[in-house]
Amino acid sequence: MKYLPPFELIRRSIEISTVRGELRVNVSYENFVAILRQMIQGIQVNEAWYARAYEDIGEAVRQGSVASGKKHFCHDGYFEGRLPFAIRVDESWYLKENPDVAESIRNGLVSSAQEHFDKDGYREGRLPFAM
Repeated sequence: MKYLPPFELIRRSIEISTVRGELRVNVSYENFVAILRQMIQGIQVNEAWYARAYEDIGEAVRQGSVASGKKHFCHDGYFEGRLPFAIRVDESWYLKENPDVAESIRNGLVSSAQEHFDKDGYREGRLPFAM
């Protein structure tokens, strides 16, 4: 990530209220998506990897119907569950934290924690390594 929008910019797009002594945030779906797009603009996209990983986008970029992998990721790809670059999984940590994945490997359903993360884990919200 090279840039993160300042909090004040994001705060202008939301409504903050107090409900039973707690601060609550309300935001329209359109503003929510706009906030996310502002935030993901700062993420570096590995153009070569993105084109290989998502052949449909690689072809669209070559044909000129999509400007770049970065443009696609920021406008659509993130919201489709695509990754901006290869994320390496800490295999032992991932399997310890996700025993169901370890079981899937033992049963031959997936070959590794990396394969699981790439196919399903990211979209399921699983972390690839300890944060």
